Amino acid sequence: MTEKVVVVRPIVKSSTSASDESRNPFTNANYRRWWTASIVAGTGVGIQTATVPLFIQATVAHDHRQLAVTAALICQNLPAAIFALFGGVIADRVERRRILVRTYAVAAAVSLAYVALTGFSIALYWPVLILGAVVGSAGAFTNPARSSMTQHILRPSQLPNGIILGTVAFMATLQVGGPSVGGLIADGFGLTWAFTAEVAMLALAALIFSRVPTDTPAPTGKNVWGDLKAGLAYVRESPVLRGILVLGTIPGVFFMGPFTVTNLFVVKDVLHESDKFVGIMFGCLGAGILVGSVMLTVLKTNRRGVMLIGCMIGGGGTFAVYGQSSSLPLSMLILFLSGIVGPAIFINFAQALLQLNTDRPMMGRVMSMYGLSFAASVPLGQLQGGILMKLIGPQATITISGTIMASIGVVAMFAMKRIRELR
Repeated sequence: MTEKVVVVRPIVKSSTSASDESRNPFTNANYRRWWTASIVAGTGVGIQTATVPLFIQATVAHDHRQLAVTAALICQNLPAAIFALFGGVIADRVERRRILVRTYAVAAAVSLAYVALTGFSIALYWPVLILGAVVGSAGAFTNPARSSMTQHILRPSQLPNGIILGTVAFMATLQVGGPSVGGLIADGFGLTWAFTAEVAMLALAALIFSRVPTDTPAPTGKNVWGDLKAGLAYVRESPVLRGILVLGTIPGVFFMGPFTVTNLFVVKDVLHESDKFVGIMFGCLGAGILVGSVMLTVLKTNRRGVMLIGCMIGGGGTFAVYGQSSSLPLSMLILFLSGIVGPAIFINFAQALLQLNTDRPMMGRVMSMYGLSFAASVPLGQLQGGILMKLIGPQATITISGTIMASIGVVAMFAMKRIRELR
């Protein structure tokens, strides 16, 4: 390791009571605030995953919708990839609470622009690209700061469940609550009200995060570039961290990227359903992630590495089956099951294994690299999904992507021994 590790104690009261030794993270008041803020933030960001494609649908000509949605999603995710590593460096240099308050305030301001566009019936597409880039840039700093806070709040006995329940809070609302709420509000009251709800959620998240005290990181004596190089060297020297980060690119390219870019067209052109199902389909996947994550909090296993790789087989396989469905109830069920056997396991175990194998002063940088593995891979997945969809349609695109992901999982199960052996 190239950087001296400075031990920083979590911000909890010192005590030897039973609650301190409990595995239940909700005994910690600061964790409860962080968890609530994550729910609110996930809801706000999730609303946008449904409302922006619907705004594009209402703005762009039918023949150009597929490319327009693909371009908008790439513009949002590409800046997140570009700035991800710097977001991790900043998370290790600046108080995380300050980062979260500022970035969610920026996201709320961007959503106000959507309120104005829809409220005044301004049918312009190009602002979507700029607004998406701003949101993606803010997310590059938000994600490592938020995800790395748990080690600074919780005690070691509470950390594994705290990570999983925190992931449940954010990802389930990101995938279930937000898109479902966004789709229902847009369908019942219009896009202006849906974007207004998004503004409210993001602003409230900034307010709640402002009440979660976090420690000020100890100075490293390096500039930003020096800290970045130290973080990269730290991961380069760890085969375990490298392996998890490599695996982190697969779901973005062959699952989430293709799913986000094809969802609107599966709903409208294959299932022939109304706008609200654009959000509900996201919600079905997210509900599976929620149920799977809750199951993981009670599951005792010493084969987390095997399950981390195996979920690529399960998630990819069920995603491929989803691509063959033309029935709404069956499609909803398959997405729900796919969320349980795929993303729920990967998201929770990848984050837990990364945090349990990383020194705390490096946590922000390592988590930013995990964020980068996803943020960089999702635009690639959206790009390849968008191109394939234009050539062969959304269903074949989904089937091919899921099959490739499952095949990679089979190869990794035999080739990645160090990851397979993780407990």
